[in-house]
Amino acid sequence: MDTRGLSRRKFLRLVGLAGAGTILGACAPRVIKETVEVEKVVTQVVQEVVKETVVVEGEPKEVTKVVEKVVTATPLPNIVTAHGRVLPDDAAPLDKQVFYEAIAEPAHLDVGRDIYRANIVLNWGTEPLLRRNENQEIVPALAESYEAGPGAAYFDFKIRTGAKWSDGTPITADDFVFTYRHISNPNLDTPWVWFYYDIKGVKRHKLGEIPAEEVGVEKIDDQTVRIHAEADAAPHIPALVAYQAATPVPKHLAEDNPEHWADTVEGWVSCGPFKLIKWEHNQRTEWEPNEYYNGPHKPGIQKVVGLMGLPGFNSWLNCEIDLYSLSVADLQRVRADPKLNPLIHFYNNFQTDYLALDTMNPPLDNLKLRQALSHAIDRETMCYQVLAGTYLPGYSMLPPDFPAYNPELKEVQKFDVELAKQLLAEAGYPDGKDASGKQLEIEMFGNGRDVALEFTKEQWETHLGIKVNLTPLEGAVWSQRRAEHSMMVYKGPYEYDYLDPANLLTSLWKSVDEKGSPRHAWRNEEFDDLVTKAGSMVDHEERMATYQKAERILVEDVGGIFLKHMVMFHVWWPYLVGMHPDKNGNVVFRGLDISRFQMYINNTVDEYRKPH
Repeated sequence: MDTRGLSRRKFLRLVGLAGAGTILGACAPRVIKETVEVEKVVTQVVQEVVKETVVVEGEPKEVTKVVEKVVTATPLPNIVTAHGRVLPDDAAPLDKQVFYEAIAEPAHLDVGRDIYRANIVLNWGTEPLLRRNENQEIVPALAESYEAGPGAAYFDFKIRTGAKWSDGTPITADDFVFTYRHISNPNLDTPWVWFYYDIKGVKRHKLGEIPAEEVGVEKIDDQTVRIHAEADAAPHIPALVAYQAATPVPKHLAEDNPEHWADTVEGWVSCGPFKLIKWEHNQRTEWEPNEYYNGPHKPGIQKVVGLMGLPGFNSWLNCEIDLYSLSVADLQRVRADPKLNPLIHFYNNFQTDYLALDTMNPPLDNLKLRQALSHAIDRETMCYQVLAGTYLPGYSMLPPDFPAYNPELKEVQKFDVELAKQLLAEAGYPDGKDASGKQLEIEMFGNGRDVALEFTKEQWETHLGIKVNLTPLEGAVWSQRRAEHSMMVYKGPYEYDYLDPANLLTSLWKSVDEKGSPRHAWRNEEFDDLVTKAGSMVDHEERMATYQKAERILVEDVGGIFLKHMVMFHVWWPYLVGMHPDKNGNVVFRGLDISRFQMYINNTVDEYRKPH
């Protein structure tokens, strides 16, 4: 926090005490001066003329006194937000509680249907049943409480009393029942519905096998919704519904127009702390407080402005936006600037970057070859030198500090050139050539240019003598080919959505058919069985141990070659304050937790921000 400025209260006190010592001049004889000084905040010194009778030489005589008094002003109240939150003494006025951010143009505003195409709505205008705090602990949000049913076969969530949509309509259990039928509607384009397949009936409804009424989200009463597990139990359901996109869809608006209800500002409603008031396509959005929001995460920020088409890091340098996520080049620039370097904030993000492999077809159906490739990459050089410390070396899907993380898996895919060459020979490609002397070729695809893939290509060609054809693809083409399993090798970054191994292991790697998982051409029945069993285990220790067994199979069978785990670096200006430190004392901004509602703008903002 910037401490250069005085608080309003300290400033006024200094002004008042200075004024109290001022001496009035040109006063007549017999004028009695009296100075009154008090230990309170003051704004001015006034003179008061008082007449009184005194005895002079035994005779009563009227005299005039000019009494100098320090007038104590009524203390200025602290700033109170639209939701009744009292901001600290150093807060800027409400009209300056504006947060500027860079955004992309959305396709629509229906987060439940597609988190990515409705990206601007996240957090500001939505609220899931639960959220995560700065220590990644589950805290109430739209649900004021919840409890597990017998054996965690279902969970009951109590919707907050008085919760309303931004049009004043009550939020009830009917909205949540509708939501899961809506996102699994087989007639709608909902590409991420598989994320909710652990909820009873969601997958089967999406596939058209059951009617909407059989989706396992049940109304107990207006304020209580019950979510059933697809399996015998799903102890991770609270973590799942704390995901930022697991937010309700308004039945009263979307039921009659499920595809287009959220195409305009006028047609859309908010259940979160803010409501959208402006959407100028390809230019900007504006948010203001949702007057009906009565939840626990009352923001200090009073207006959010999203700007599109900005030139990246320079937008932050020019104070056009308040907070920025640094790339490798940006980080190096900030580190080299003694004025900017203190503004860096960082944390180990739960994101894993890995090479996805087509293990269903030659040549990568050969385990020895996959193992050779996994041992031929110097991850430490990649992360600490090429990528300037923005990543940690990765050898597993689960990142450090994530539940069930197993550091022992480093040995399975560690960098070892001699072992890699030995395995390559055992795979039938000594010195990178097959029995006929033909050089082995690997086809690798990037989502645009990718430095990590360029480094991997160099490593494989140098250490193994194989040829790597690296082809950058346009984003939509890359995504389509990933869905089709038509790339031999590609890099798959995946950031956690909820804090449970079911997210990074089951949702991502468990097979859904004979072709593998939705993203990966890899299938292992033992892995599938283990993550399925773990998903319904109530005992926490047994559950984590089972996930560890499953992940070992994934790493040893080289379903993917794990490369690195993201370290997130942000910069923000000193006027953006209020985010709570975590249990280790670090102040960070996690897009998936409640830090955005903790922050506010302090009274140094005018020293930095230019008029928008």
